[in-house]
Amino acid sequence: MRRRLAAIAAAALAVLGCGNQPGGSAGPPASTASTAPSAGTGGSGKELLFAALEPGGDLTTMRDNTVAIVRTNGTAKAKARFDARQVPRVGNALPLLQPEARVAGGRVYYVDATGAVRSLGADGTVASVTAFPLTGPQQLLSFAVSPDGGQLMATLFSFPPVHVPPPQTPIDPPFGPGDFSMQVLSARPGQAATALARRNWPQSGGLPRDALSVVGWSNDAPLATIDTALGTQEGSLGRQMFGHVAELDTAGRPGPPLSGYGCDTWSVLPDETVLCDDDGQHRNFSVHSKDGTARFRFHATGDVQFLDLTLAPDASRVAYLSTAGQAQVSDATGKSVQLPPSFRPEGWLTPTTVVGVLQTAQGDGDMATVQLDRPTRLDDLGFRGFFVGVVQD
Repeated sequence: MRRRLAAIAAAALAVLGCGNQPGGSAGPPASTASTAPSAGTGGSGKELLFAALEPGGDLTTMRDNTVAIVRTNGTAKAKARFDARQVPRVGNALPLLQPEARVAGGRVYYVDATGAVRSLGADGTVASVTAFPLTGPQQLLSFAVSPDGGQLMATLFSFPPVHVPPPQTPIDPPFGPGDFSMQVLSARPGQAATALARRNWPQSGGLPRDALSVVGWSNDAPLATIDTALGTQEGSLGRQMFGHVAELDTAGRPGPPLSGYGCDTWSVLPDETVLCDDDGQHRNFSVHSKDGTARFRFHATGDVQFLDLTLAPDASRVAYLSTAGQAQVSDATGKSVQLPPSFRPEGWLTPTTVVGVLQTAQGDGDMATVQLDRPTRLDDLGFRGFFVGVVQD
């Protein structure tokens, strides 16, 4: 695991100088399914639903072709298929991708290989929303949707064309003639997307260090990484942001980073509470309110580092996986709770229910949930996927 972490830290320099039916549990035989009902409604009296992309996997390898709205027992309430995206070729590295789906306004919005955006409702209805100009395999699209579903923001980053002939060794040039380029785009449902900004970077300057990637939408504004890491030679560590996060204004221009440049962002809640890696070494972390006030801190000990961090929806806890291979939850009081072996957290269904995937010798297995009142037990959901978010009316 530490070798994996070291390779990822060096990657930016190296690049250029859910189903209805169980998919079979991949978890350990000793895992016991939890039957406690607290994750079923989230305390609202309504059925708790979440969105997942299938077949999921690490963000660098995701080639999803299905989006599902799922019950907490793992059965799908609604599903839609789409054409899987193409992934740019960037030499001896893999691009860092954003998920193909976002949750907003009680629906799941997803984008296909052509840039067409549709939405799926819990009743199974599919609606056409808009389209972004995704025209070639060397493009990376990131997008988000406002909480009410009334606006979309996206970035379209283009790498230069693949070198002809294609590179055969790590020292061969990965690209042919051409610049790196980026568009910042905006759209409303039922309308064509419009370009708010365009930018080019010559190859001679190396991989751009100030590219934008849309990573979400708070209660106030769309959010983007302002210094997006574009490639890695290993996996993504589970993180979905890959840079400092800032609000975008109506012209697509970023403001200052949330909690400053000392905050290497892992999670941002709708109220812009932020989970920060304080030293960039995956060892010291803090949770900050929007005004910058530190709510609580926690840290690794010895030579352990924390990966796959995700902040609970009420900002009271953080789930993560240590390089020792143990998933844990730390809270604002300083208390830590161990989660079942083989579990890797991806998000939260409620402030006390963690959702993630089982880890196997062959990679990610089924999705699963763990309730913190029974932290040693897990509920295998019976399908492989990637957690997108809770679907709320």
